[in-house]
Amino acid sequence: MLEAKARPQFLRGDFEAADFMAMKEVEVRVRELAGLSNSVIGQTLMTDAFRPPKNANDPNDHGGPLWDPTAAPGEAVALMELFKGAFGTFKNPASHRRVDFTDPTEAAEVVLLADLLMHLLDKIAAAQNAATSP
Repeated sequence: MLEAKARPQFLRGDFEAADFMAMKEVEVRVRELAGLSNSVIGQTLMTDAFRPPKNANDPNDHGGPLWDPTAAPGEAVALMELFKGAFGTFKNPASHRRVDFTDPTEAAEVVLLADLLMHLLDKIAAAQNAATSP
């Protein structure tokens, strides 16, 4: 999916658009998996999707829809921070101003980061499906 969205821009040398499109696809996928509204965007989306439980003593607070209660808490928080950091660094700036990417290697690495995030989301989706399957 990322290839279809980012490759045409990348091949044209429009690295900003390629990186933006790749990260946008991650944002769309997080929103879909988390079941969150289109009004929740960027780093807020990542926080809401991956947040740890606000009250560990509340049996009804399971954290965000993509929070993994089976993971070590520090690692689960780090995953949230990874997604937030990727958006704060590579998606949000291009959403609000012109970002001149002139280095094709750096642009390709941003697309590869988006690809890695999509693979992590694939694992989360598989775990969600396993948890809901009879």
